[in-house]
Amino acid sequence: MKSVLLGNGINIQFGGKAYSNDFIMKRIIFNARSNRYDPLFGGLISGKEIERIFRAFVDIANKTLNGDYDGVGNADDQEAIKDFKSRYIAPILKYYEIMLEDWFLLIRLFFITNADIKDQWQSVKQGFERMILDAIYNEGLLNNVHQRMNKKVKKYLKSFDYIFSLNYDRNIEALTGREVFHLHGDYSSLADSEDPGTIQGYIRHQAGEPTIVIEEFRHCFCNALLDYSGELKFKRASDIIKCTNEMNRWLELSRRNVDEFKKQIAALKEKDKNAYQYVITYIHNPTLRVGTDYHFEKLSNLEGELHIIGLSPNNDSHIFKCINESKLDKVCFYYYSEKDKNVSINKPYKLLNVEDLWKSLDAEKKKYNCSYPIPDDPMVDKFIEVFNALSFDPIPKEKIIDEVNSIPQFKVDQLCAMVRKELEEQKERGNPKNEDELIRGFNEISRIGLREGVLPSALFMLYTMNAKKYKD
Repeated sequence: MKSVLLGNGINIQFGGKAYSNDFIMKRIIFNARSNRYDPLFGGLISGKEIERIFRAFVDIANKTLNGDYDGVGNADDQEAIKDFKSRYIAPILKYYEIMLEDWFLLIRLFFITNADIKDQWQSVKQGFERMILDAIYNEGLLNNVHQRMNKKVKKYLKSFDYIFSLNYDRNIEALTGREVFHLHGDYSSLADSEDPGTIQGYIRHQAGEPTIVIEEFRHCFCNALLDYSGELKFKRASDIIKCTNEMNRWLELSRRNVDEFKKQIAALKEKDKNAYQYVITYIHNPTLRVGTDYHFEKLSNLEGELHIIGLSPNNDSHIFKCINESKLDKVCFYYYSEKDKNVSINKPYKLLNVEDLWKSLDAEKKKYNCSYPIPDDPMVDKFIEVFNALSFDPIPKEKIIDEVNSIPQFKVDQLCAMVRKELEEQKERGNPKNEDELIRGFNEISRIGLREGVLPSALFMLYTMNAKKYKD
């Protein structure tokens, strides 16, 4: 038997930089600036405030590295702090240098060390979670990544008996037509509390409680498993399994020994009314699920050979725990960089360069060096200062020029067409009435770049270089 486990690296390989950590984090800030998240927070917090919070957490991250939070929190927190400090060697300068799920650790540390707001940590975590899920989703563009995967990739993935994924999207299902086991949930499945197919969701639905799902942000209310610790993810999934077993015990008892069931259920009603309601609901509706099956048991029981592709070991100790508990004979771990080679696998394993895999599948990233005519002139430096100011994302000149030269003309034309369309829509709405509206207009152009995996300042430069094509 041969299985494959896929991580976010596959989305970066075929979807580009748009799905890298820094672009995802930047999208949160720029989305907030455009007031995209107003419906999520009901006006309780503004886009500017969201931006200030994210930037302020850079200081908390560095305090964590400096040991200011050593000894804070419980055992899970301490283990997470230790792991955090081992992965960030240099001081953190930008908010987008902080990895996605590390934000949850920083949020927790901030809140549990401030007694007056300590009890708000879970609700704030939920807000961050929804913004992160939205930024990964990339306004639905994420769902199109499979369109860039060729027939060889499709054939390769279909050759596996089981396909596991840590991603929330369903690109692999769309490509292969195969079932994929999502170990961290997926965008198409509602959170347990909102899903009428679960006990909790059914009870809420029957009670007429309003759904918290905001339709335009439905993907943010999915059953995604996000946390700062692999052990916490594993615990949540394990608790669902334990609860499922307990519900089945009650169901079996109700059918096998009615008198004993009545006796025990009466005692439960006196002791815990919520638990009683759960059990009775399940007894009357045994097709309901306790919660999401995150398929960790299936991973733990694997046999044969497992190939791991596109996985960075951060916050995923629970995945390797399942692998180490399995009956696997061999693991093939495809690494992207040297730092990815340090994997905690106790099975016989082989380290393979993922670039060699993509090359064998004719799926290498195309690299361009267009050498556009950019003069070495002080005027260019002034333009770059302007581009950085307009994009609100200052980038060194050399990096901007490298980015510009890496984008072929056909892609430049596509990007410029998007910018042109946005500018025309802004023109139809009339001139900006104030500075905020003016800034928001530039911000929308930056968001185009971030959606497409292009640095905003590079996009401004490309549009300026090609502006003559778009003169009326």
